Amino acid sequence: MNIFCSTREMVERLKDIVSTHWLDEKVYDKDVAVLLNIEHSNLATKIKRDRPPLKEILLFCDRCGLDPFKILLKKKNC
Repeated sequence: MNIFCSTREMVERLKDIVSTHWLDEKVYDKDVAVLLNIEHSNLATKIKRDRPPLKEILLFCDRCGLDPFKILLKKKNC
């Protein structure tokens, strides 16, 4: 049993977190790529192959003081 979310779901969770700080602006995959310090094409490939950029997500969570388990794991109430 896989406890990790799909890469697409991880990106959607990151978008939800970012959208709370960006009032009245839609958050796109390319915005998430910028926040993770990776190329948009690299993120698109990772989403397509369902290979999450774990290192980049963990670094982003560390920089922003976020709980990475809320992004990475299927269970939302960590």
